[in-house]
Amino acid sequence: MKSRKFCLLCSAVVAGLVMVIPGAMRPVMADELLMKDGSRLMGKVVKKEGATLQFETTYAGVINVQWDAVGELRTDEPVKVMLDNDTTLQTGTIRKTGEEIMLETVAGAPAQSVPQGTVALINPEPWQLGEGAKVTGHLNIALKSERGNSEDDEFDADGELRLRRIDDRFTMYGQYENDRTAGVVTTEKWYLDNKYDYFVSEKLYYGAKLAFEHDKFADLDLRTRFGPHVGYQFFESTERNLDVDVGVLYVDDNYNVADDDQHWSLGWQVDFDWFLVPDRVQFYHRHTGYQDVNYSDNLTVDSWTGFRFPLYKGIVAVTEAELDYDGGAPDDVHKTDTTYRLKLGYQW
Repeated sequence: MKSRKFCLLCSAVVAGLVMVIPGAMRPVMADELLMKDGSRLMGKVVKKEGATLQFETTYAGVINVQWDAVGELRTDEPVKVMLDNDTTLQTGTIRKTGEEIMLETVAGAPAQSVPQGTVALINPEPWQLGEGAKVTGHLNIALKSERGNSEDDEFDADGELRLRRIDDRFTMYGQYENDRTAGVVTTEKWYLDNKYDYFVSEKLYYGAKLAFEHDKFADLDLRTRFGPHVGYQFFESTERNLDVDVGVLYVDDNYNVADDDQHWSLGWQVDFDWFLVPDRVQFYHRHTGYQDVNYSDNLTVDSWTGFRFPLYKGIVAVTEAELDYDGGAPDDVHKTDTTYRLKLGYQW
């Protein structure tokens, strides 16, 4: 009886090993990246965007690889590829041969050849396929409270909300600053910019802007700007973004003491950001300008230049210099205002 139970136990163990060992011996499925210099990486394709391929490895996490340095990409499961003419297809192998790229779409089917540089995206996001929208933004805060020989309190906050769809984009940017010395307000100003863009092509867009500005100690009760613009998106990716637009704007200035003013201006805006060190150090510059079409001295420029340092799961540290110039300010008000900030924020 004991020998029979022992035999049954051994049979069960052997049967279990027969079922488990083949699975354990089966190689771990992974994508394979072959570089032009002969090196080989194993991992998982995240996406290709702009000139960068994001590839996830087990030993270094997600790394950024220059697309020009890639020779061949093989994936366990088909990935979605979008060409620069918005054509999408499924492929498991992407091989560069001379001036062309060979895409093996399905098993047994002949490879499809496309010119170099036409592969715009690998694993595009839903909004890039016309499905829904991508929502991004940030919120930064800078605080200071000093007690002792002096009593100073400072509060700065700024934020941006951007909604991007395949054919259009809405951007809202706001800033607020309130400083006090010994309980007396020394700075009180805010800024709100709303901008809508409609893309007539991948790069070219037109739209409209509506902006408001208040600066108590510059005698500015409320400045309202609105009007159309046309722009060009030079770059748009996680790594680098640059868009420039120009337009004609109607400006309505309401002052607390000085005479109110209304005029037409030539307006422009530049938005630029670039990860100097991928996922670690981002440089950015944003500025808006307005030139009165009747008075050359009436030039207004607002600019923000700085660095963002992603810390952990969306938390960022920011160092920034803001330069504001108002050529049309009243005579007893400084035309140039410069502010330096260290901020902590969250971006999504």
